Amino acid sequence: MPRTLKREDGQVWTYVLNILLVAAVIGFLITQCGPVIWNHIALRGTADDAAIEAATTYEQSRGDMDRVYEVVQKFLEDRDARLDGSITLERDQMGRPIKIGVPVRKIVNTYIFEKISYLCGFTEAKAYVEKALQ
Repeated sequence: MPRTLKREDGQVWTYVLNILLVAAVIGFLITQCGPVIWNHIALRGTADDAAIEAATTYEQSRGDMDRVYEVVQKFLEDRDARLDGSITLERDQMGRPIKIGVPVRKIVNTYIFEKISYLCGFTEAKAYVEKALQ
């Protein structure tokens, strides 16, 4: 090899390895943080759907809260979430129910969030949604 090219031997390989290393680190972070972020975003929709189920069941069962709990818990179980307290009814001055509220929570753990203790608080998402009754 000529002397002018000897100093440049391996520059392309080093550049490719640096790109692959950065891509691997970014990919790892996406796979670890993505589910946690998506959990916080998607839980609002799950809570909204659960509140719709609760309102519909409440109206169809003529106020049977046991049936409402049963239906909502089954619905949330199918979505890997759970109730975060009691389903609440808001009443007007005459005592008639006007709104039903559903608190929902879901926990998603990934390796980083499970092993680093101060990140554990971010794995839990909570949402509370109210729907009007008719």
